[in-house]
Amino acid sequence: MRAHLASALALLLVGCTDRPLGETDGDSGAGGGGGTEGFTGGGPGGEGTGGPGGEGTGGLTSLDPTEDPTGDPTDGPGGDLSPAIEPYSLEVADFDGDGHDDLLVMGLDDAELIAGWVARGHGDGSFTADLAPTLKGASAYPAIGQLDGDAGVDVMVAQFADAARIFRWQVAEFAAYKTLKSPPTPRNHVVADIDRDGRNDVVALCHGAHKFGLTVHRGSDAAAWTTTTTVLGAVADFAPANLLVGQLDGDGVPDALLFEADAPRGFLRVLGRPGGEFVEPEVQVGHVRPWSAALGDLDEDGALDILAAEHFPTRLSLATGDGAGGFTHAGAIAIDPPFTPHALDIDDLDGDGHLDVVAVDALSPILLYWTGHGDGAFEPAQALQLPSGAVRVHAARLDPGPALDLAVATFDAGAVTVLLNPVAP
Repeated sequence: MRAHLASALALLLVGCTDRPLGETDGDSGAGGGGGTEGFTGGGPGGEGTGGPGGEGTGGLTSLDPTEDPTGDPTDGPGGDLSPAIEPYSLEVADFDGDGHDDLLVMGLDDAELIAGWVARGHGDGSFTADLAPTLKGASAYPAIGQLDGDAGVDVMVAQFADAARIFRWQVAEFAAYKTLKSPPTPRNHVVADIDRDGRNDVVALCHGAHKFGLTVHRGSDAAAWTTTTTVLGAVADFAPANLLVGQLDGDGVPDALLFEADAPRGFLRVLGRPGGEFVEPEVQVGHVRPWSAALGDLDEDGALDILAAEHFPTRLSLATGDGAGGFTHAGAIAIDPPFTPHALDIDDLDGDGHLDVVAVDALSPILLYWTGHGDGAFEPAQALQLPSGAVRVHAARLDPGPALDLAVATFDAGAVTVLLNPVAP
């Protein structure tokens, strides 16, 4: 199935048009050891998307580390659901609007076509799962967010011809809602309220053969959304395919960080403006070589920080934010082989009020987590066994337990593994 994965990645990451990305346009006008382990200082480091494949069929396994659950195999914790789809991606949100988090997997079906699978959560750690045949497209890596003004989280799937289609939950399935065009080829989408009007917008990272930039589709009740595009640079120097969005400079408008996976170029930071433009591009922590990354206030100073998973060397690197859009490399946690972090998540896993970190490896069948102290320092890594290597991990409340649960896309096992209360206090 490794060839299948390569095929899916090709759909996502190649096929650029030769058209250059236009200058800023739209209605806004022109614009430009037993002790505490911390992030100890380290020298220059020398959406990863996808992961290795396996021959299993997609399924869902719920596990409680504190007990050996049994139950109805179609409904309860411990059940194994087996739709014919391999989990290339995993998202966790309340897609059907019933107040409980659900699981959304996208991957290849039996015909090696990209398809979706949704497991609707009941809030007690159990799920009802089925294929979501309407979730079709050119990519197995969706963006999610509330985009239609109704209850439930919507799903955006990249299509061919420089487009992405928004799907929303209707009664018992996903239905197409709106298609957005972002020429040239969109490489990544993030949902955020850029113009601060209370409705989410879509930020698309696009690039063709010559230039890359960000296109913002500002949400509206009207049939047509307002689109603004900002050119940021030339692909010859930097070809980013990864995008983080968050408020970095304290003005209330989301900003963006772009990076090229596994390239020693750090992050290109651009500051957002309410009209949809992005300005003041500046490289931050340029020696960091991020494979994947996440944002969170890890030192609790009120400013977002960057946590990057690196492969050369294998480590987690922390870059602390200054609240004005700047970042300083504050150190790193070395990770012993063979574990190589593929994807990570940041959340308060144990409920102590401080952010923790969890990471998975596409090849090693373990999950590592680090509990945080709230000052940028962490306890030594703890490991949990998984059925196989994994390509995605999300912390969420899937049952009424005292701590957050983890949903893991264990790709080689062909399953989604749910760990209930794995870091319970």
